[in-house]
Amino acid sequence: MCGILFYHSLNKQVDHLRFTKALNTLKHRGPDGQGVWISPNGNVGLGHTRLQINGGELGAQPLFSKGTSGNDKNWVAVVNGEIYNSREALLKKGVQFTTQSDSEILLQQFIHEGIEGLNTLSGEFVFSLWNEETKTAYIGRDRHGIKPIYYIVHDQQLIAASEIKALLEYGVPRRWNQDYLANSAYFVQDANETFVDGVFALPPGYCLKINQKGIEQISYISKSPLKPFEYKTIDISFTEACSQFNTLLREAIHKRLDTNNTTSCYLSSGIDSSIITAIAAQKCDGLTAYSIAFEEAQLDESTIARAFSHKIGVEHHTVQVNDQILADNFIDAVYHSEMAVPNINIAAKYHLSKVLKAQNKKVVLTGEGADESLLGYGFFRQDLTAPYRNFQQIPDRLKPSLSTVFNHLGFAPAQILHAAGQGNLLHSLRQQPINGSATRYTNLMHQLDVQSTPIKLAQELHYKSVFQTYNLGALADRTEMANSVEGRPPFLDNDLVAFIHSLPENYKFHEGTDKLILREVAKKYMPTNHATIQKKPFIAAASSLKSKGPLADLFKSYLLEGTFLPSVYSKTKVQELYQQVLQLPVHKQSSFDPVFVHLTSLMILQERFSLS
Repeated sequence: MCGILFYHSLNKQVDHLRFTKALNTLKHRGPDGQGVWISPNGNVGLGHTRLQINGGELGAQPLFSKGTSGNDKNWVAVVNGEIYNSREALLKKGVQFTTQSDSEILLQQFIHEGIEGLNTLSGEFVFSLWNEETKTAYIGRDRHGIKPIYYIVHDQQLIAASEIKALLEYGVPRRWNQDYLANSAYFVQDANETFVDGVFALPPGYCLKINQKGIEQISYISKSPLKPFEYKTIDISFTEACSQFNTLLREAIHKRLDTNNTTSCYLSSGIDSSIITAIAAQKCDGLTAYSIAFEEAQLDESTIARAFSHKIGVEHHTVQVNDQILADNFIDAVYHSEMAVPNINIAAKYHLSKVLKAQNKKVVLTGEGADESLLGYGFFRQDLTAPYRNFQQIPDRLKPSLSTVFNHLGFAPAQILHAAGQGNLLHSLRQQPINGSATRYTNLMHQLDVQSTPIKLAQELHYKSVFQTYNLGALADRTEMANSVEGRPPFLDNDLVAFIHSLPENYKFHEGTDKLILREVAKKYMPTNHATIQKKPFIAAASSLKSKGPLADLFKSYLLEGTFLPSVYSKTKVQELYQQVLQLPVHKQSSFDPVFVHLTSLMILQERFSLS
């Protein structure tokens, strides 16, 4: 994985100094090399920071087409990601590769197949391409949104980058997105929104086409994995489904193993990471597994993970995390996440990736995506068994913020319902209230297919909000790439996800058992009692309300003494509530923790990015 930067204007030239400074903010994504290309007229710039895993010196970027016929000699590309297929198919067509880098696969595929050719690519990627002959640029993102790309159109310029900090460093206005401040309070928000005014995330499975005619946003996929209802349910026995699932999962894992045998796995006690580790261990000599150990016994999964690693013959590393480590890493983790967060889990994941970097590990297999497609979350259980269809059953205090949701969907997805109280409390701390729910979920609701079933709507909602912003963004890519570690999630393999979405619902959730097909297949690789273990959420302890210690000092320094609270919030209201909650019994404090962590993370963003 790497970092990319792109600049385009019809009448302005690239500012070389700003471009270099912006690219330097992405060095953590690619510490092993840097490359820049500026067009002859100075109106276009492509930059790349490289994390070298494969490809050697010939894998340096930008990449250039080397053909001698037609339109294949004018292309420049920067690619961030991994492509796992298509090289053989292109070779059969007579395509000549000049490197062993998988990034060149994307360039050659685009040259020969156009935008439509992206639909056949398997992997996690973002890219920027420029055709010097047609004066046309393309910026694209993988169908799952595994890798990030952000863009802004400002002052007759389009600038795009792997992270928002690069756009700010180039000189785009450092202004809060007021809609983000309102909507992020409810956690479930449109993933295309960012905290900076005018900066957007490119949706997964889309490509921007930029030329003299303007900017066009084009979908390049035939079906979106973010829309489970697009997949027709197939007629297949459970036995045959298990066999195909096993084959597809093994292929997804094998293709993501580093050929240099330096792959690691993040391992919890759960079934997702356990089956990945078990299958990878059969193929990869020298596989290592890493687990986080929390001080609180009820949160710690490392003992089970360590025992499982020993059973399958994998070298295991336990990474201890305590309050001091969480406090030491939280500020930097928020800076790299570029979002407001509801808990300090990102500090633990950030520290974990630091340990991998210190041990020279660059590739790690992760479990993201399993709970989404296989209905593993508790809130999916509610939407499956007893969706909230009666508006009158909703507590009165939540009705104002949920009216838009009910009017559009006809029910309240449990994930939204669970976070609504937090959002309402945060809005009560504003200088001026926001009337109604007009700005809270409207954009997100209009992206959903209301003809779908409640559970498929709940899946789509999660895919297009929390999964993008928090799970794949803050907890995965950002905490990993901040320390130059490349995460590869096998459960987000194109073929595997398409197969899961096509399965009968009761193969995924049946009589109270979630991830049924995964649990059945897992019995091939682990004892039955491990295959049936219930999911334990990855979560650090409530942090903002500790009475003493490093976490208490950290949060008090911001909430009681800090000066960086965004102006929409009332400092007096925040401090009064914080003092009141500190006096409550401990068992009544935990529900307030997401509110104060959210506010503190906003203050860190304000402090680190100097927003107005």
